[in-house]
Amino acid sequence: MAVLVAVSIASVESEIEYREDAPALAAAAIASDVMMSDVAPGSGRDPEIIRRQAGIEGGDPPGGRVRVVAVNVGLLLGSVSLFLLVGELTLRFSGFSYVLYPEEIEFGEPNPVAIEMGFREDPELFWTPKRYEETLERLRAETPPLLLLGDSCTYFGHYDEALARLARERLDVGLEWGNLSVPGWSSYQGLQQLRRDVPPLEPAVLTVYFGWNDHWIGFGIEDKNVARVKRVFGSRLGRLRVVQLGTKAMVAWGARKTAYPERVSLADFRSNLRDMVGLIHDEGAVPVLLTAPAGHRSGDELPGLENRWLRDRADLVPLHQAYAQAVRDVAQAEGERTRLCDLAARAEDFPWDRRKALFTGDGIHLSDVGDQTVARWLFECFERDGLWALLGTRSQGEHFQEGR
Repeated sequence: MAVLVAVSIASVESEIEYREDAPALAAAAIASDVMMSDVAPGSGRDPEIIRRQAGIEGGDPPGGRVRVVAVNVGLLLGSVSLFLLVGELTLRFSGFSYVLYPEEIEFGEPNPVAIEMGFREDPELFWTPKRYEETLERLRAETPPLLLLGDSCTYFGHYDEALARLARERLDVGLEWGNLSVPGWSSYQGLQQLRRDVPPLEPAVLTVYFGWNDHWIGFGIEDKNVARVKRVFGSRLGRLRVVQLGTKAMVAWGARKTAYPERVSLADFRSNLRDMVGLIHDEGAVPVLLTAPAGHRSGDELPGLENRWLRDRADLVPLHQAYAQAVRDVAQAEGERTRLCDLAARAEDFPWDRRKALFTGDGIHLSDVGDQTVARWLFECFERDGLWALLGTRSQGEHFQEGR
């Protein structure tokens, strides 16, 4: 029987002309048969089984699955967009705002409203005065030999103008200078400014006056970590409230281990100053480090500093003295690469009443008397270190480049 079956199959195969498209034709025939009869009610045959038997793997039309995926992705994106829109509107109507402006960290005057109106965000420097780019453009064109870097003590002070008057009266030198200080800035921000904005200005001498904002507790995280937050949540999207909420969440997350770190640790303060000295020296200019004078003494600190600017008000004097000493240490370590003008030590030599008169009521920012006194000390430092020759030879007449 087996032999007869084999012969029968062989004879049938010999009578069939082989075609490469035979499987496809067979599948089509079976599908047609299904459509004509087998799917009829009561036929008892499953069309899906028939399609599989014919080698047809599913019945979706071409591109059907792609369209399904596209629809699902569209629905997902639409849902996310709607969620963000509702969140944005809710945060705006509730009055939520969290922008890394100076009002978050600056102490004393000006008030937060004035600061917010006068400054704008910067992806690397955190904030700058609204006229900052205009000031840089003028300084690039005029390249004054003296640049002043620092915080609000320099920005709101007028010791630079007093210094120019002394140069004219005592040396018959018309001083040109630029004031690139910014309120609320720490040495971290000054270092980023020095890297990005100062080289094209080609100054001969730069004064560096930081220290106060470095040891405030500020945002609750260090400035170098604020920079990381800015890189993630910065850019033009920073005006969106949902982005600001993300910024606040990252700041809170960054502060989880240490609730009240200084904006710039003492070690980082030293490192920032060393880097600034190196950058200035490499550009062929002379850095002059200034210690920040203070109108405080132990037991007579300004009230209201606790839990916002300091952990304990009693920390103010020793903490500020430690940062001033760090300036001295860096200047000594750098040797001939830098100069030191120790304003803090000069102020501490004054009797208390005279010392206190150098400052406004906050014991930080200079009074009119303080501006005149600091200008005199700075003049003497320049004279001692032979810097007036660099400043005078490049000056063609007194010109004040304001950075404020």
